[in-house]
Amino acid sequence: MLKVPEPAAKPEETLPPPSALTLWLCASAGAWAMYLLVFLQVPGNGLADSAVYALINVTPLTVLAAGVHWLIKRYLMQWSVAAQIIGHIAAGAAFAVAWFALVTSLLEVRSALLSGGALEFTGFTGGAFIWQALQGLVLYWAVAATTYAVRGGRGAAPVTIVSAAPLERYLTRTGDEIAPVYVRDIVLIAGAQDYAEVTTLTGTHLVRMSLSEFEQRLDPARFIRVHRSHIINIDHLDYAEPAGGGRLVAHMATGAVVPLSRTGSQVLRQLIV
Repeated sequence: MLKVPEPAAKPEETLPPPSALTLWLCASAGAWAMYLLVFLQVPGNGLADSAVYALINVTPLTVLAAGVHWLIKRYLMQWSVAAQIIGHIAAGAAFAVAWFALVTSLLEVRSALLSGGALEFTGFTGGAFIWQALQGLVLYWAVAATTYAVRGGRGAAPVTIVSAAPLERYLTRTGDEIAPVYVRDIVLIAGAQDYAEVTTLTGTHLVRMSLSEFEQRLDPARFIRVHRSHIINIDHLDYAEPAGGGRLVAHMATGAVVPLSRTGSQVLRQLIV
């Protein structure tokens, strides 16, 4: 008796991760809902007033958080750990002050519009000031933590090595697409903790490979570790100029400007013939 094979199960379809804009809008809506619930507990606040107060708090928060996310991703993550700590302390204080100023300004504008009087920027005092400042610092660190988490998780793609050393190409995944990246097209590589941000002639992507791992697999005749957090491809170096103190600044073909350490500057000078 012949046994009819059962049909193979269809592979489960996976949905692509939500976009950064979708996540940002959802987070903003969630923050607004939480502030709405808080203001509804204040005696004398109706639904309309609570909704406006929540919007006044969340609107500048959303704008500032977007700026902080970009600042951390673009600059702070490229610095040393000590420099990142100092940068976060300064940025956190600036974030709290800016949010405090924007919220109080919007509250005064609302009050002036309702009363028909002149603007008087008095701000918060006493315990209200301390609470508002504390909120600003806590929210900054929440945004910073989220930025690091997204950078190291959702934003990074695994790398599959497809050639022996020295590395010639590797594969990256973007959504459901897998594409090769040719090492000869890499302009520079920046360290991002346990990940690396790779800039090519056509764009930038993250990979799950540390800067040290990249350095071990690259052709030393083309790629130079010019800084603790940067490797450059001299095939795409436009020129380098002095930056003082024996250091150089490299100008790459993509327009990127890379500061070199003293050691990296010496290594680059050794190639002069």
